[in-house]
Amino acid sequence: MKKDIHPDYVACKVFCACGNSFETRSTKKEIRVGVCSACHPFFTGRKGSKVVLEAGRLEKFQKKYEGVNYGQKERKEEE
Repeated sequence: MKKDIHPDYVACKVFCACGNSFETRSTKKEIRVGVCSACHPFFTGRKGSKVVLEAGRLEKFQKKYEGVNYGQKERKEEE
């Protein structure tokens, strides 16, 4: 590896929105995440309130871009 071109790889503290925190290594000194292994439904085996809060993302995206035509030919509805 070339010298003096790579960022420092240091101890990093990770903070989750649920309050859990743990230490790892990264080029950043601090990372904040929305979901971690302590609160993710896959690891806990139960549905959490975060899933309900984040479930509307697809619907929000579809509502925001529902009238946008991306260069596609319009389909005529058959009666």
